[in-house]
Amino acid sequence: MSSGDGISIDDTVVRLLGGQPEAGFDCGHDEQNRFLYERAWDDQKERVSTTYLYHVNGMLAGYATVCMDSLPLSTRERALRIRYREVAALKLAQLGVDLRFQGRGLGTLIVAYVVELARELSARVGCRYVTLDAHPEVAEWYEEALGFKRNKLRQKLRLQEAAGKRDLSTVAISMRFDIREP
Repeated sequence: MSSGDGISIDDTVVRLLGGQPEAGFDCGHDEQNRFLYERAWDDQKERVSTTYLYHVNGMLAGYATVCMDSLPLSTRERALRIRYREVAALKLAQLGVDLRFQGRGLGTLIVAYVVELARELSARVGCRYVTLDAHPEVAEWYEEALGFKRNKLRQKLRLQEAAGKRDLSTVAISMRFDIREP
């Protein structure tokens, strides 16, 4: 491990999911655990998404699933030179950190890895943002700690769709990170 109780990139081995993941991972969220064990491999085989596994000391400590996205932005949300309403993005579709590794910076490292992946892809295909759908209780962390912004137009559309069908306070918050930012 790195100094203190934090995890550094040097402590982490990143591997592409190559089959059903090993048993024992638990991030404390049934939805993310089920996705990893029941859908990640099948979705990857179908080229719907790609999952990266993050190992620390030989243990599965976290995972990130990414896919392509198209982000609708209002005129006010767009950077000055972006003329299109829909802008290409890499979506962080799933993120899970095992309970044994939470609170040690691994989630931040995983998000940084995904941002760097988007920057690498942008040299070959159009990709301006990293997007994600944050659970309401962690949206502030993405904003304050990682510099993500809320997608106002997409969120407005999402809330309109959910109105009358579910509790709007539980609707995931659409967010973006501009990969041109430092």
